[in-house]
Amino acid sequence: MHFRIGRIGPGISLTRSDCRLRGDYRSRIDHGGAIGVLAFGLSGISLFGCGDAAPHHTVRAGDVWLFRLDDAPITRVTPAQERAGMLAVKFDLDRVGEALVGAGLDRMPGGTRAVRLGRSEAGTNRLRPLLDNGLTSPLDRLMAESTALGMLAHWLAPLVTAASTAGGTMGDGTLGDGERRGLARVADLLLSNLCHPPSLERLAETAGMSHARLNRCFRKAYGQTVFAWLRDRRLERAEHCLRSGGQSVTEIAFLCGFSSSSHFASAFRERHGCSPAEFRRRC
Repeated sequence: MHFRIGRIGPGISLTRSDCRLRGDYRSRIDHGGAIGVLAFGLSGISLFGCGDAAPHHTVRAGDVWLFRLDDAPITRVTPAQERAGMLAVKFDLDRVGEALVGAGLDRMPGGTRAVRLGRSEAGTNRLRPLLDNGLTSPLDRLMAESTALGMLAHWLAPLVTAASTAGGTMGDGTLGDGERRGLARVADLLLSNLCHPPSLERLAETAGMSHARLNRCFRKAYGQTVFAWLRDRRLERAEHCLRSGGQSVTEIAFLCGFSSSSHFASAFRERHGCSPAEFRRRC
């Protein structure tokens, strides 16, 4: 197992790991402070658990995850495999905490946050400015810092839109702390699985409440049913992909969880009054 670690700026560091394992590897990391980790899967798979939770967040090649750890450790389990690689960008929350709150990833009472932000279909090409940077000079570190912050902003942008359109009602005093924690777990789980969302039964179990109570609390917090909220998050991520370019409309449809390009086009036209292709041309 090989690790490359570098500090690139105030409150920001990089860790590149590359593993060839004959047996399972397990580690528990206590960062000694409140941090956020933007994790990119480069190859293979690894599982992560936040705080005292067992590792169950699976980071695969191409996946992009955001972990918010408020003074909590993180556990990594990498099964035996030919190769497993990751790039982790660690941010002190003093540096980026306001941006995470703006993206709806505020600290929940007694909990941490883990959200799968999507997939980087460009593979390692988009990460080259970090992977190939030797960090040997102040200019190298300045360029790496700019790239890391830009990547965080790029991946948080769809969540910022989601948080603003949700109405910001998670702080509503009519919801108890337990209900807020449960809804945050449900929202994180849905955002992490836009393509294959869990059943309502599993969501209710995750929230620790009945179906009826989940729907009632979710509507109170977000003004929508669970799956209407999910549909809007899919469309917002699709809008972000269309603006960013690089993928076809069909690829974006499936990346964002729509069953077909025609289903995507119909939902998109209902929201924007134009087709995805027309929207892209206007951007």
